[in-house]
Amino acid sequence: MDHNTRQTLTKSIIGILLSLVLFFSSGIQIPVLDSAADIYFKDSITKAGVSYGVCRVINATVSVIQQSSVQLEPAGIGLSLAVGQIVDPINDMVERLSDVLVMSITSLGVQELAYEISITLVPPILAVFLLILSVLVWFKNARVLKLQRILMSLLVIASIARFCLPVSSVANEFLQETFFEEKIIEANIELARGTADLDKLKDVQLPEYDGLMGTIENSASYLKQKTLDFKKAITVTLENKGLIVENLLRLTFLYLGVLVIQILVLPWLIFWFLFKIVNSLFITSSTMTNNGHSHTHRKT
Repeated sequence: MDHNTRQTLTKSIIGILLSLVLFFSSGIQIPVLDSAADIYFKDSITKAGVSYGVCRVINATVSVIQQSSVQLEPAGIGLSLAVGQIVDPINDMVERLSDVLVMSITSLGVQELAYEISITLVPPILAVFLLILSVLVWFKNARVLKLQRILMSLLVIASIARFCLPVSSVANEFLQETFFEEKIIEANIELARGTADLDKLKDVQLPEYDGLMGTIENSASYLKQKTLDFKKAITVTLENKGLIVENLLRLTFLYLGVLVIQILVLPWLIFWFLFKIVNSLFITSSTMTNNGHSHTHRKT
């Protein structure tokens, strides 16, 4: 058995053994890398979900205020428009932040699903590619060599797809802790401080319209008390409106940064980076092999 035949036999046996190992390793997680990815996806989705829940609470409170203000209009107090103008900026910012959070949660969910699918499907796919390559390595014609290159490219892409999201999650976790986490927590604390008084507006009892004569017949003290309650609520809203809108805007920018950088840009950047590294290794290996063959032919 000559040297080339022994090399081909070794490659074929190694490829078959690796394909068997990969075939039976479907669903097996890499201890450190995959556990970090699991924690990142769960924590990120949970935190974004909590912020989305806060937005829905604020939105519900604002809706109550807007609906309650309609009750004032028939009584002739004329504060309905003022209330709408006060809470509209808050309502608009809550809606925008909610949209960003929904996109963020959806993107994270899709990535988590793709990551879980890759754990299950990539190993058997790699096993099939390696098994085919282990057979094709015995054939040396041009068509088979072209097919081998295609299979090797698919092998590289599948391997990178398996490791891309776990590596990306580690990088995302670093970015989250370094640049985003503290700012998001600070904005949430300030928002909670501002909306603590806003929630009290739900308890304000507004005078109801009971016909013109019925309204006039209500006691003067009752109307005075309700008017004072409402004015106090409006004052609280005016005092906190700037703080609420500012922190809603900060959270919108922060979560938009998370969406763009950590969910859209970084995974593709890491995929491209890993592909370039693996591709350069294959090119180097192929060049060394070709040089070795050329050197052997010259000696002969």
